[in-house]
Amino acid sequence: MKPRMLCWFSCGVPSAVASKICVDELSASHEVLIVNCDTKSSEHPDNYRFFNEVQAWLGVKIIEIRSKDYKRIEEVAEKTRWMSGPKGARCTTELKKIPRLNFARPDDIHVFGMTVGERKRMRDFEQRNPDMIVRWILAEKNITRAECDRRIKEAGIRRPMMYELGFDNNNCPGCFKGSSPWYWDMVRKHFPVIFQARCVQSRELGCKLVEIRHHVRIFLDELPPGPFKKRAKKERMSCGPECGIQTNLL
Repeated sequence: MKPRMLCWFSCGVPSAVASKICVDELSASHEVLIVNCDTKSSEHPDNYRFFNEVQAWLGVKIIEIRSKDYKRIEEVAEKTRWMSGPKGARCTTELKKIPRLNFARPDDIHVFGMTVGERKRMRDFEQRNPDMIVRWILAEKNITRAECDRRIKEAGIRRPMMYELGFDNNNCPGCFKGSSPWYWDMVRKHFPVIFQARCVQSRELGCKLVEIRHHVRIFLDELPPGPFKKRAKKERMSCGPECGIQTNLL
């Protein structure tokens, strides 16, 4: 029997390319399953378009799995009274990590969309998940983020709208992990309704989402008018497998 390989497609460009490589090159030796932890109802609506076009490109059906308890990230924050912390966001744990653990088998091989320039993320994930079998397909092939963008464009697929608007990640608009004034000013500009909802909910929960200086935070509704300079160091906002508080702490 072929070993089962789970390619976790997140509606991001690198995970789409990693999935394509697995389908095209490893299906003869593995049972390749493309799996999406469905959080599209909280994401930019354009992700539905991207999902469908990538599925057609792959030539196989993408399996969608969901949380049994929550539908949207706002619901997670409301019911758990938690938005985010130093180890990531509770919404990722509830909407992605727990469904992923429930779907997977102990002997599955896991593939995530981390590129060759993200080896620290890979090491951190392996240290936190020593029992998981992981293959970093993109890093094995020395594939960069720019190369992933090139392959998607070559396939005739437009990148998700969040990238086109200037965001670094295809996260839910108003991602709880966001902390820079630049990020939240971008949300305020492009998604004013979501920005206002985050202001209200973060106040209710006492969560200061904006870091104006090192370890100095303010409430979102205290954010002064922009524009703001983007941080030189890229903000840690990945909604990838390493995000989310440990399930044994819940």
